[in-house]
Order: sequence, then structure tokens, then C-alpha cells
Amino acid sequence: MRASRAGISLILVMFALSMSLVLTYSFIQTQSVLIQISENSSRQDLARNAARAGIRDALNRLNSLAWTGVNDQYQREFLSDSDGDCTYSISFETIGGSIGSVLELNVHSLGAWTSATNSNMRSEYQITAKMRLVPRLTGRSILPGDSATATDQITNPGDYDQIRLYALFAETGSSSLILDPCDRIDGNIWLYDNLVLYNDPAWSSSVREEFLEDVGNRFVTFPAGSSNLSETTISYPHPIAGSVTYYDYPSSSSRSDLSDLKLHWSTSSNRLRIPSTNFSAYSSYRLYEGGPLYQAVSLNSSLYNVTLKPTPDNPLGIFYRSGSLNVYDNVVIQGTLVATSKITFHGKGIHVTAFNWKGSDGGPLVHSADLWPRLPSVVAGNVEFIRETQTTLEGAVVCQGNVVGAGGSVDYPNVSNITYTGTATAVSVEQPSSIVTLREYRLLDLISANGKYAIWLETTGTGQTGATGSWYPITGVDNARQQVTVRGEIDIASPTGYQIKRHKQELTQIRGPICAETFDFNRLDEWVLSSSSWYDRKNRWDYENDLRRYFGYSELGFSEWLESPYNFPGWGSYYQTYGLNLEPTLHIQHLKDQAYRWEPPLFQPFDGSNTNPELSGYRWSLIDWKETQ
Repeated sequence: MRASRAGISLILVMFALSMSLVLTYSFIQTQSVLIQISENSSRQDLARNAARAGIRDALNRLNSLAWTGVNDQYQREFLSDSDGDCTYSISFETIGGSIGSVLELNVHSLGAWTSATNSNMRSEYQITAKMRLVPRLTGRSILPGDSATATDQITNPGDYDQIRLYALFAETGSSSLILDPCDRIDGNIWLYDNLVLYNDPAWSSSVREEFLEDVGNRFVTFPAGSSNLSETTISYPHPIAGSVTYYDYPSSSSRSDLSDLKLHWSTSSNRLRIPSTNFSAYSSYRLYEGGPLYQAVSLNSSLYNVTLKPTPDNPLGIFYRSGSLNVYDNVVIQGTLVATSKITFHGKGIHVTAFNWKGSDGGPLVHSADLWPRLPSVVAGNVEFIRETQTTLEGAVVCQGNVVGAGGSVDYPNVSNITYTGTATAVSVEQPSSIVTLREYRLLDLISANGKYAIWLETTGTGQTGATGSWYPITGVDNARQQVTVRGEIDIASPTGYQIKRHKQELTQIRGPICAETFDFNRLDEWVLSSSSWYDRKNRWDYENDLRRYFGYSELGFSEWLESPYNFPGWGSYYQTYGLNLEPTLHIQHLKDQAYRWEPPLFQPFDGSNTNPELSGYRWSLIDWKETQ
């Protein structure tokens, strides 16, 4: 009995000892796990703190001149001791997928702790900041901490900032600009040498002088009490609605023409020159210095029946031809058309307009889109407009050589001869379109939406440019809303006068500054008359005015008399339909200053190291933040 109890006691003692060992082992194991968890948490905290220090460093770098671009990568030590090393690694990643994201990038900061004894023992923590470039634009609102002297717009080379202020700039040539009837320029012009104006050799000096004097008297007005030519207002369709600046002193015949037309002119000793075009800057380009590299779309030698627009892979919409390019019917380009040699515009329905930073819904892709710089709409060695072309170029045109052509005849499509007038407003939507809203009811269902009709919208230019306007082909009609969609970028908030008519089939319009070595625009065939025909016109006009004076009526000016088809009995159908009208078939306008850049990139980080070092670098805004471990 005692032996049995002793055995049970031994078993109980052994059980108690084993339980004690199990509990002790479990306690030790738990303590080990807790220590490991604590150590892991500490290492994770180190990695997190390193990542946070890294993202602060990266964002400071991004907003400084130290940032070298999207390929900028670096690693820095955060902490090092006997247990291990803690670092952060910085990288920058572009974001694709849409044009709206081309100014965005991801900034990655990877914090990492690595054991000093076991490289496989490692903790990581990553922070990603999604950033958007906010370029400082000229003309922006200046907020506290900002300065108007700080701008990220890249500087144009040479004299281009002065050249782009002129509607037309002719760099060289003894006959820098050749103009004929039905040519019109809204804005100031700069000529190296002579302006050759209405120089049909069959015109006698007396007939020509009478015509020029009448144009000056008819379309130029002085403010009350003034006789200063620099203060005049010059209205449509006077051939030049602005002042003329010469580098060389103009010839006596040119001075006489300017006097007859009542044009203000001056000379300048400052010889401006067109910068050389670096075509390779267009074939592959960056939107901003340090940004990703894009490739222009390569073109064949001809374009027809095509619409070209920017894409995420070509956000500025640069379309590039190495050599000469021929442009035929129905070509619409939203972007910049570049040819290293000659561009010839042959066809109808051609429209080229530089990218305006608006999306497919017409809404701006960026803040203050109207202040954003644009590239020229056309860059070429030489440019020619075939007489019969129907072409509109919206934006700056840069030509290293000569611009020739245009001079098409007045011609309309074979559709109903409808004319509507009234007042309207306009708002630009998806480029290159705008919507015009009529203020008075018109039966718009009679108007086709295929560009056969156009609307003339009146505008008033700056400086000496008075009442003028431009033609916009109608591509859409909404009778219920009394709206028409037009091809062209136009914003008019206050009601302005309009006229809807059949669209001219031969018409060249340039809405922006154009520069070239020389300009030689064609003379309209219908204005080429024999010397005897011109004498006959003038004699008949003199005779009619004699009769008007005799019967007490006011006299008609020569140009106004020539406009009437009734004064051409027995002549050809053209004259009996249109007369000899100054209505332009070539119209160059520069009514609004735009921040045109000579070539990509558009932006560079501001360097204020000498004056405002705290403003140096780009400025970026945070749009998203993500942390992962």
C-alpha cells in the first residue's frame, strides 16, 4: 500500500515538473516572440521614418534647381549602427494614359532597414506622392510668397519676342512685301525694305493714285481734332490696319503710297532677325525641361482627308515632315505642322491650329489655359498657298524662307444664296470648334453643316485696327437652340454683329503673327486689266460723279464705284456678279497677343539664384499620397 502511494507521488512530482518545464518553455518562447515583434516593429518604424525623410527630401529637390529630371534617382543613408543600416531610395516616374496627366509624375521614396549580420533580414516602407507641375506663367495672379519676376516659361531665342508682336515680319528683300487688291493685314508690320502695293503695271499712275487716295479717305478716320496718323482707326477692308516699321528708308514711291493710304510709318535702326529653326527640337521634344521625351508623328509627303490631334505620346500634337509637304482637301490639325523644306497648301477645308490646352469636352486641362504658352501652328522652310486653296491657320507661322501665293478669286459654292445678319456671342469648345449663339431667331434649318456656309463675326482689334472680323465655316447647326458650330477658336462674351453667307471657296486666313524673309502674294486675275480698261473705268466714274454733282447727290469714291456690278455692263459674268470688290481672299490678323514659344520645351525651372533664390526651381502641387509596407 505504501509502495503504491509512493509511486503515485512520484508520478505527480514528475507531472508537476514536466508542466513547470512546459510553462517555462512557453513563457520563454512568448518572450522571444514579443522581443522579435518589438524588434520588427522598431525596424519597420525605422524604414517608415526613412521613407518619410526621403519624401521630404525628394519634394524639396523637386522644387529646386537640384532636380535633374524624371530620370533622377539617388539613395541616401538615414541611420547606421551596429544592428544595421537604414536608407531611403528616391525615384521619379511619369504618368501616362491621358493628355491631362502629362504634367504629373509619381515621386517614390523607399525606406529600408537591413541587418548588419544578415542581409536577408530587411524591412521596407514606401511612400508615393503624386505631383502635378504648376508652371508660373506670365500674367498670373501673384499670391503672397510669389513674385511676378519668377516665371517658368522658357526664354525665346534672339529677337523672336519682338518679332511675334507684329502681324507680319519681313526680314530681308528689296521688295519685302508685295500686296495687291483683296489682301488685308490686321496689325502692325515690320519690313526690311519696300512695300510694293497694287503694282499692276497696266495701272497708270493717275488711276492708281486715285484708287489709293480713295481707300485712305474711305477707311481711315482721325479722332476729333487730330491729324496724327499714329492715332487713326483703320477699318476693314483697308489693306493694312496698322503702322509700318521699316529698317531701310522707304523709296519715294512707297512713301507716296503710304501717304495716299493714310498709313503711319517709321524707321528703326534695330535690325531684327528671325532665329534659326532647330528642326530636331520638334522631331523629338520635351514638354518641360527634365520631363519625359516624346516623339513627333512622322508624315509622308502628302496629307488629305485626315484629322490629327495630340495624344498622350505626342501631347503637343507635333506632326513632322523631313522634306516638303503637300496639304490637300479636308485636313484638320490640332497642333503644330512642321516641314524642314516647303509646305504647300493646295486643298479646301484646311485648318491648322496650335494646341490650346483644352480637353475633348472643351474644358481647360490646366488652370488659366488662356495664359499658357503655345507653339507656332506652322514651322517650315518655305510656305506657298495655291490660289484656289481654302486654308485657315490659327496661331503663329514661322517661315525661314519665303511666303508666296494666295490671291484667289471670289468664288462661292453652288448652294442657296442665303444671307442672315444679327448679333451673336461665341465660346470655344473642343478644339478647333466654337459654338456661336444667335440672339435673334433665324431659320437655321436652311443652312447646311458641311462648310458650304460661313459666319462672319465682327471684332475690334488693338492699336489702330478698327472694325474687322473673320469668316468661320459652319460645321454644325442647332435650330432649336439657335446655335451654329464653327471651325475656329473664338470667344466673344458680349453680343457682336454677324453675317451668315455662302463660304468663299478660295480664301487664305492667318490668325496669328507670321514671319518670313519676304512675302509675295498673288495678284487676283480679275484685277489684271488692260491700261485702256482702267482708263475706261476711271472716265466712267468721273462722268457719273459729274452727273451726281449736277443733280445734287454726294459723290462716290473710286473704290466704292468699282464695287458695284451695275457699273460693268457687257463685261464677263464675274464682274457683273461681284464687281471689283476689296473683300479679302487673303486675310492676316494678329489681334491678340499669345505667349508663343519658338520651340519645345515650353518650360524651364526658374533660376533666381542671384535675386530670389527661394523662388528657384519648379513648383509642384500634391494631388495624391499613398503609403505601403
